[in-house]
Amino acid sequence: MFKNRRWLWLALVIPIAIILYFFLVNKTTDSSISAKVRKGSFRDVVNNSGELQAENTVYISAPADLQSNQIYEEIKIQDMAAEGSHVKQGEYIATLDPAIVNKKIGDMQLALEKGNSTIVQTSLDTALTLRDARDQMANLQFQMEQKKLALDLSKYEPPATIRQAEIDLEKSQRDLVQMKENYKIKQQQAASKIYAANRDVEVLHTAIGKLEDLRNRFVIKAPTNGLLVYINDWASGGKKKSGSVVRSWDPRVAMLPDLSSMLSKVFINEVDISKIHKDQKVTMGLDAFPEVKMEGVVKTVANIGETRPGATAKVFEVNIKLNKVDSILKPGMTTSNNILINEIPNKLIIPLEAVFAEGKTSFVYLKKGNGIDKQEVKLGKSNDEEVIVEKGLAEGDVVYLSLPEKEKDRKITMLK
Repeated sequence: MFKNRRWLWLALVIPIAIILYFFLVNKTTDSSISAKVRKGSFRDVVNNSGELQAENTVYISAPADLQSNQIYEEIKIQDMAAEGSHVKQGEYIATLDPAIVNKKIGDMQLALEKGNSTIVQTSLDTALTLRDARDQMANLQFQMEQKKLALDLSKYEPPATIRQAEIDLEKSQRDLVQMKENYKIKQQQAASKIYAANRDVEVLHTAIGKLEDLRNRFVIKAPTNGLLVYINDWASGGKKKSGSVVRSWDPRVAMLPDLSSMLSKVFINEVDISKIHKDQKVTMGLDAFPEVKMEGVVKTVANIGETRPGATAKVFEVNIKLNKVDSILKPGMTTSNNILINEIPNKLIIPLEAVFAEGKTSFVYLKKGNGIDKQEVKLGKSNDEEVIVEKGLAEGDVVYLSLPEKEKDRKITMLK
C-alpha cells in the first residue's frame, strides 16, 4: 500500500518538475525574439521613398494665346471634371471664367463704335473740304477767263494797261494751277484719313474675333484618351481644381498620364548620390499596398542638386522605371525604393536589431544550449535592415533581436 502511494506521488511530481524545468529554461532563454545567422548574398542598397508618375504625360492647358491677346491676369477655373475620371478625346475637362475676356471684348466694341463714327465723320469732313476746294477752283477758272477777256480788250489801250492785264492773267493762271495741286493733296489727305480710320476698325474687328475665339476655347476638352489627374499648384501648395487659377506663364490645368509606362521619382541626398548610376536594379513596395512588390531600374540621375521644401541639404532627382505596370498603380502613390548598389556573395548576415554595443565594442546575445552568451562580433557593411558579420558567429547560430533583461550585466565574450 505504501509503495503504491510512493509511486503515485512520483507519477505526479515528476511531470510537474519537467514542466517547471522547461518553463523556466524557455523563460530565461527564449523570452526574446530570435533570428538565425544566415549565409548568403548581402545586398548593399540605398533606401528612399518616391512618388509614382507616368513616364509620358499629356498636359491639359488653358489656351496658349493668352499673352498674345494681352491677357496677363489670373483666370479662375469655374468648374472641372472629377479627378480620376476616365475621359475620351474631345470630352469635357474644365471651364475657365470668361469675365476678363468679356471685359476686353466690351471695351473693344465701344472702341469699334467710336471708330465707325470716326469713319463717318471723316467722310463728311472730306466731302465738305473737297467741295469747297472744287468751288474755289471753279471761281478761279471764271476769274482767269475774265482776265483773259480783259487782256483781249486792252489791245487798244496804252502799253502799261496792256501789261497790267497780262500780269493779272498770269496771276490768275498760277492761282488756278496752285489750287488744282492743293486739291490733289487734299484728296490724298482725305484718302489717308479714311484709310487710317478703316484700318483701326479692321484691327478692332480682328481683335474682337480673336477674343471671341479665345472665349470659346475657355471650355476645355480632352486632347486624347486618358485618366484625368489634377496637377500641383505650387503657388497655393495644393492641387489645381474648381476655384483655383491659371496664369499666362503657367497655363496648365490638369494632366492625362500614360499609365502603360510609369516611373518612381526619388530625391537622393548628396551623401548617397555618388553611389547611384543608370541601370542599377531597384526593388520597391507601395505604401498603400504593402503586399505588392515591384522591380525597376534607374533610368535617369540628375547632375545638379536642388533644395526641396523643408530640407536643408541638397538632393538629386532620380527616376526609376518600373519593369511592369499593374492596374492598381496610380500617379501620386508613395513608393519605398531599394536601389541595389552592390551584391556581395557568401557572407554571414544578421538583422541590425541583433547588434548591441558597449562603447566601441559590438556584440550579440547568442543562444548557447539552454543559456545565452554575450558574444563580441566584428561587423562589415550594413544596409537599413541587415549587417555582415565578419567574425564571431557561424551559420545557423541563433541571436536575439531584443535585450534579454537577465543577461544585460553578463560579461562580453571577447574575440580571440
